[in-house]
Amino acid sequence: MFQVKGVRFGTGRPKVCAPLTGTTREELLREAILAREAGADLAEWRLDCYHDVFNKEQLKETLVLIYEMLERLPLLLTFRTLEEGGTQDISIKDYHDLYKFLIDTELVEMLDIELFKIESMEKDLLHDIHRRQIPLVISSHDFKETPADPVLLYRLNMMEHFGASIGKIAVMPNNERDVLRMMELTRRAHAFVSMPLVTMSMGELGMVSRLAGNVTGSAITFGALDATRASAPGQLPVKELKQIISLLNEN
Repeated sequence: MFQVKGVRFGTGRPKVCAPLTGTTREELLREAILAREAGADLAEWRLDCYHDVFNKEQLKETLVLIYEMLERLPLLLTFRTLEEGGTQDISIKDYHDLYKFLIDTELVEMLDIELFKIESMEKDLLHDIHRRQIPLVISSHDFKETPADPVLLYRLNMMEHFGASIGKIAVMPNNERDVLRMMELTRRAHAFVSMPLVTMSMGELGMVSRLAGNVTGSAITFGALDATRASAPGQLPVKELKQIISLLNEN
């Protein structure tokens, strides 16, 4: 369990996260206001969607302005690579340099790094993240299938090995059994790892997994600001998701 701006992760009801996917500063600031007004618990800035992501001056200025618009909402910074559902490709060097720059701004509240990128990155980056006590989400996304349980458990163990504050796995189900298997695995995985988990089955078939965090122990669920701003298949609007989660938590 850890806390950012008074929001406690890994305890209580699942927290609702609103991804910010704007391509321009103006779009991002509008989305930040929408996220706050929709009642999200935190926001995720999808850096890969931002056209000026590699312009360091513009990036830092936009980050400061987003914080102002979000007010008390925590912000998770994520560059989602093309291989894992992002909008653009990036070299390992550029990926490393981008995260190093963000960390050095001393403005970062939470970071997402993909599991399959960590082993290729310089060790000093992880060391710096842990030294600065920045909460780290280590993530893995599979848009083709739901891997076997031992594979998923191995990925979670590797995430904890690298010092994740949260381990995140998102998979694509091919049938209802895949959805139920992912939900059951999430529930069982707490016996194997001590970090909070974020898991989901994507698409319409897996929508129930986004609502079941109270039962499975998934700490965060992701909702869209509207139908045109979904950052992954199967996301419900933030307002509806928050209402459902609150209702389930009350009961």
